[in-house]
Amino acid sequence: MYKRLIILIILLISIFFISFDFNIEEQEIPKTIKVEVRGEVEREGIYELEKNSTINDLLLKLQLSNDANIDGISYQDKLYDGQLLVIPKKSEIKLISINSASLDELISLPGIGEKTAQKIIEYRDSQGCFLALEELLLIKGIGEAKYEKILPYISL
Repeated sequence: MYKRLIILIILLISIFFISFDFNIEEQEIPKTIKVEVRGEVEREGIYELEKNSTINDLLLKLQLSNDANIDGISYQDKLYDGQLLVIPKKSEIKLISINSASLDELISLPGIGEKTAQKIIEYRDSQGCFLALEELLLIKGIGEAKYEKILPYISL
């Protein structure tokens, strides 16, 4: 009786493994990323690039408008899937780098007081340089509205 039970169990296990697809090749890891580009480019939209591409790789695919300002962009930064990159317009306004600005420079931004400016500096000191302007939203006291208000005046 036990032999029949064991044979039945082995048979069921065999059928399970034969029917189960272990083909890992079908589960390919994506080799490309998609990045959305807006702002001062001839064609806004989604661009497909190789995984581990940099901003420089993307800029080589873009046709920038005459008003594009890429001074504050770091060419070696890696892009990630789903990222949004906004190419700003040149302006007469001198942009303030959130990675190197002093307390007084940060306070000169619209809606940024001394406490918020100090929080930006503390974040920068503890976390390192900002990798994206959107990181400012992680700082207490900077919400979407304030971020949108200072965005035209800041760079990395």
